[in-house]
Amino acid sequence: MKKIFFLVLFVFFVQLLVAQQVRVDRLCRQAYGQILSLRFAPARKLLKAEKQICPENVYVDYLENYIDFLRVFIGENPVVFRDVDKSFGIRYNRVKQLPDTSRYKNLLLANMNVQWAFARLKFGQYFSAAWELNRAYRMLTDNVDRFPGFVPNYIAMGVLHVMIGLVPDKYGWMLKIISMKGSVEQGKAEIYRALDNTLKNPANAYLRDEALFYLGFIELNLSPDQKALDRLLVYLNQTKKENLLMDFLKVDIHMRYGQNNVALQQLNNLPQSPDYFPFYYLDYLKGACYLRKLEPDSATVSYRYFLKHFKGMNYVKDAWRKRAWAALLQNKPKEYQQLMDSVTVFGAAGVGADKEALTEAASGIIPNTSLIRARLLFDGGYYARAQTILDTMNVSRLTKDEQTERLYRYARIAHRQKKIPLAKKEYRKTIALGSLSLRYFAANAALKLGEIYESEDSLTLAKSFYEECLNMNFDEYKNSILGKAKEALSGMREK
Repeated sequence: MKKIFFLVLFVFFVQLLVAQQVRVDRLCRQAYGQILSLRFAPARKLLKAEKQICPENVYVDYLENYIDFLRVFIGENPVVFRDVDKSFGIRYNRVKQLPDTSRYKNLLLANMNVQWAFARLKFGQYFSAAWELNRAYRMLTDNVDRFPGFVPNYIAMGVLHVMIGLVPDKYGWMLKIISMKGSVEQGKAEIYRALDNTLKNPANAYLRDEALFYLGFIELNLSPDQKALDRLLVYLNQTKKENLLMDFLKVDIHMRYGQNNVALQQLNNLPQSPDYFPFYYLDYLKGACYLRKLEPDSATVSYRYFLKHFKGMNYVKDAWRKRAWAALLQNKPKEYQQLMDSVTVFGAAGVGADKEALTEAASGIIPNTSLIRARLLFDGGYYARAQTILDTMNVSRLTKDEQTERLYRYARIAHRQKKIPLAKKEYRKTIALGSLSLRYFAANAALKLGEIYESEDSLTLAKSFYEECLNMNFDEYKNSILGKAKEALSGMREK
């Protein structure tokens, strides 16, 4: 009995000695960098080496979860999601064994909750995602109170505050019940604070790419301020060339501002290696770049590759629609109809582009090819060519929605060319003609007028157009447009 007693006692003390701990050492930081570059194979090798040195280091569990999260979030493969969901609970429980005095405990648990909430949102698990986000908020709030100087807190906390700030006003009562507070501006400021620290403090430099990624995503989707994106590009251009996630952000920024040739060049020069996780959305973007150059053959090749290999649901409908547009550019209306039939069969209608594709397919109407050409050329930054097409259109043969779109395209071209008085005039015409339409042109025209007047410090006018945008009834790109208008109004209140 004594031998058994001492054996049990010995095992107990050994367990205490090898209790879970966090070591953010050289191997883990290198693995972190590889993960954010989407080079998962090298990252796993580094984490395997770390496990051999320190098997009780739960930071390895956290980084392995990060890999699985990105695999699910980018790949959107439901089979992969089901497989890795089992591993999440095991890793989460290992991290929970950290002592409460560890500043990493709540941080890592909260980040894992946030990551898995984002993953669940991809697959429609909204209740579970909301629960995990609420749990993450409470953990991070506690961690910020207990360890206010701990910089990693502010990246995840900033992301949560941005998300809270985007909740529609009609659901604000829910946030009050669960005591969640935050705004987009507050969240952005927190992430910028963390980014600034990663540039000044070598000990936190490994967090820079993560802060940049979140800021890039937020600024691209919510902010009308090109200066903010220009500043981010300066940071992004300083990142390592083999970082595929940062390359994606650069491409997206250039595409958003009509720098199509630059974006296409970057896409054609992306690093090629089996070490990288397949990022098929980049093939979707390459198809868009070729289509904007009115090169339908090359666009079709890229869209076909995306549709063949991507296992997710988002942007699938739009990829089929863009293939149909390519057929229209080649004067093949019958092929356009056949490809649009696939829009109704494949993919989901969760994002704005897919919703618009489904609406177009359901209408059964072949769109005006001249307006398609003008739209694509504008999106690519080929403004003179786009305007020439608009100038030569026979207005008397256009439907009301087509006339509204033509005015809207004129306004957008003038705006991009910084011909602001003309842009204002054409935006107002767009609103007057299309305010009752379910298309997005009038709503986005109101949003753009709000942005112009805000930049001119005409805040009363800016507010009126943002509110007009929010009060419009339209179907296309609704979440994106309304989110930007709401964020702009929120930012004005904080000035």
